[in-house]
Amino acid sequence: MLSLDFSTLKEAAMAVALGLMMGLERERSGFERSQEVHEGQNRRESDRIETQHGSLGARTFALLTLLGWISVKVGANGMAMPIAVMAFAALLVGLFYHVTNNPERGLTTEIAALAAPLLGMLLTRDALLAVAVAVIVTLLLLSKPWIRAWIPRLHREDLTAAMQLLIVFAILLPLLPAKTLDPWGALSPQKVGWMVALIAAVDFLGYALNRILGARRGAVMMGVVGGMASSTVVTVTMSRQVKHDPSLRSAGLVAVTLACAMMGVRVALLAGVVGGPDLVRSLLLPMAAMVAVLLAGAWWTQRSGLAREGGEEMPMRNPFHLKRALTWGLALAGVMLISAAARAGFGDRGLLVAAALSGFADVQPITLAVSSQVNTIGLPTGTAALAIVLAIGSNTLAKAGFAWISGGRAFGARLAAILATSLLAALAMVALKL
Repeated sequence: MLSLDFSTLKEAAMAVALGLMMGLERERSGFERSQEVHEGQNRRESDRIETQHGSLGARTFALLTLLGWISVKVGANGMAMPIAVMAFAALLVGLFYHVTNNPERGLTTEIAALAAPLLGMLLTRDALLAVAVAVIVTLLLLSKPWIRAWIPRLHREDLTAAMQLLIVFAILLPLLPAKTLDPWGALSPQKVGWMVALIAAVDFLGYALNRILGARRGAVMMGVVGGMASSTVVTVTMSRQVKHDPSLRSAGLVAVTLACAMMGVRVALLAGVVGGPDLVRSLLLPMAAMVAVLLAGAWWTQRSGLAREGGEEMPMRNPFHLKRALTWGLALAGVMLISAAARAGFGDRGLLVAAALSGFADVQPITLAVSSQVNTIGLPTGTAALAIVLAIGSNTLAKAGFAWISGGRAFGARLAAILATSLLAALAMVALKL
């Protein structure tokens, strides 16, 4: 027997809300279609289309979701009632599609209607998952105009590249052993595989963002999204693309500079979570100065360089370069091994030297290491902050070198000037605090 309490009523209200969220989108979609028909044909045809689409609107979806929720509550965790309700919903939706069918219609609304009672059932088991799935379904329903606009621009190699990436991430990476093989415990085959896959993924991300958004907005999104993962990877991939087509130089500079700015934000967040507020206060001025210079450099480059070079499209050919990603991934792995060996040899007394060496490979490991030592062994926050800034400095030099080697002298020199200015600003803030 059901108990009428606040939690039960709240769950029922959530079921109705999830149905309304999907149903309102479907009802709005039907109204927009009827308006298009009305503009191109007569009012009678418009009314017919609006009636067909309005039949599965907000109220219908809300009732279907609520019906699924009730079936689980009434069925007392048994399967008979939910199965019967789903069969009944499928029958009603099938009859509706049969009666209102015409050659111009698809099955999107009907499939979404069948998902509604299932979401109501899922709500009784995992409310957060039910809400997340409902949001995903609604976003898929909303994405129709964007998908239709992008499909004509989709090439076969785009699909091939996406499938290759999916195979690498979903099948190959889980098969690689996670156990480290080197004496310092720094690298495992799985970690090397992740670096290779990340380089390939960021390469594909830049290609996809350019195809969808154009050079200006694509470079910005590439820097922001890619920088949250690895600014070094963004530097490597954009440098390769600039070497292939020098007209992408300004777009590449914008992407790399923004990625480096995001690295500063990411370092501050990691230091705060692991090391605590005192370490964040020690890093706040250096990181703020560095990020400000990088953002200014990205803004100036986008304002002047892209306007001068023009073009809204990066004419990249194959977005998936696994061989080149493997080469750079192995190179980064080698740098990480050298840094780990040097750090082990210097010990704790050489923390600053070890931080500078580690930064040539990646800033994140040394950031996590020194931040944890603030709490575990009482490392002074000023020393920890200086170690992190030195790691960022060596990482900055490494990225400038990658850009010079892989992207050419012109690209490397312009990027090095921006990165060096940001690094000097950060070191100046550190010097003021010492």
